[in-house]
Amino acid sequence: MNSWGTWGQEDERGALNRIDAEATLRGVATVRDGNALTLAIPISEKSVPFAGMRTPPLHMMVRDGGDYAAGKAETGGFGFSDDYLFVACHGTTHLDALSHVWQDGLMWNGFSANEVTSRGARRCGIEKTGPIVTRGVFLDFANSGSDVFGIDELTVALNSVGITLRSGDALLIRSGWLRRWREGHASTDTWPGLGAECAEWLDEQGVSLVGADNIAVEPFPSGVDEVQVPLHIALMRDRGVHFMELLDLEKLAESGRHEFLLVVSPLPIVGGVGSPVAPVAVL
Repeated sequence: MNSWGTWGQEDERGALNRIDAEATLRGVATVRDGNALTLAIPISEKSVPFAGMRTPPLHMMVRDGGDYAAGKAETGGFGFSDDYLFVACHGTTHLDALSHVWQDGLMWNGFSANEVTSRGARRCGIEKTGPIVTRGVFLDFANSGSDVFGIDELTVALNSVGITLRSGDALLIRSGWLRRWREGHASTDTWPGLGAECAEWLDEQGVSLVGADNIAVEPFPSGVDEVQVPLHIALMRDRGVHFMELLDLEKLAESGRHEFLLVVSPLPIVGGVGSPVAPVAVL
């Protein structure tokens, strides 16, 4: 079952189309004190967990105070610094584009995987996403002792905080993996997350985006032999729901808030299959 064609045969934004003015204003209505929290991991060589083909970020200065100390002339006392950042688009807190995954040669909305070339994605690139401003819903499973969070766990957690998911909402899950990785008690070989069984249910609730404090939102290994990342396929590829990964949800957990205004703006990388982001939760 898929949602291809729901927003037209040419659609490249998927479930983000659910975020209309009503969904955005629902997020705005949750703001109480105006306190803004970043949900991004600091970008440095040792602060970001990475796996697979990805490498640590590299920050490089191309102009600094040392240049002037070595004799570069300042004009009228003016000096400046400049730098570069080399970072995998999926190698820090990031948003996946709908061109990130495919199955049997097809990605979201039935577009061919051949649309993703060495020059980037001709369809469903991250530049098609646009800014995301909606209600965020936060659920904390860090102390659950479970590796897979399914429909039952989500339902119980939502009931416990008195929240009903509505169309356009973004659901953020704290698994506790990032905290344990920072403490040296977790590796990038395995992590807990949302089970593949949640895909249809999350789509029925109208979720536009899911995010977590791990590398893939879903657990790894997945436990599904046939598909390496079954939730990515069933929820992103089949239903157009975006994934946001490697979130830092520690301060949000400390706040005790379970709904808030979420603001996410991916870099408009033309043809990008993902983008670093610095999401903000406004409480």
